[in-house]
Amino acid sequence: MVHVRADRTGDDGSAAGEWSRWMAVTALAVLVLGALLFAVAWWIGGGDAVSDNWVGMTVVGALFAGLLTALSAMITSAVVAVRHGMSSRLWLPLVTFPAVLAVVVALEAFVFE
Repeated sequence: MVHVRADRTGDDGSAAGEWSRWMAVTALAVLVLGALLFAVAWWIGGGDAVSDNWVGMTVVGALFAGLLTALSAMITSAVVAVRHGMSSRLWLPLVTFPAVLAVVVALEAFVFE
């Protein structure tokens, strides 16, 4: 008779941890590229160059996609940390969303008032 173990052997959460890490890196890359597009357009054409046109909509889309991806990375890495224990690979996905959110709130409060 074959005995099947009830625990999930071999599942240490490393695949989900790596996936959340790559989501965090992708979120940061999208946000940096959106900010770079915004800065170059603002530098070349001023406020009119970024409002109510494709540049503004692209930056808003990048901000939304970056925040959503960072939130997904944070949730995924939190689940991995709870189920399999905290590891050094999970620090980036866990801090990306709160850090990006703090920067967005600070920019909105002090720069784009």
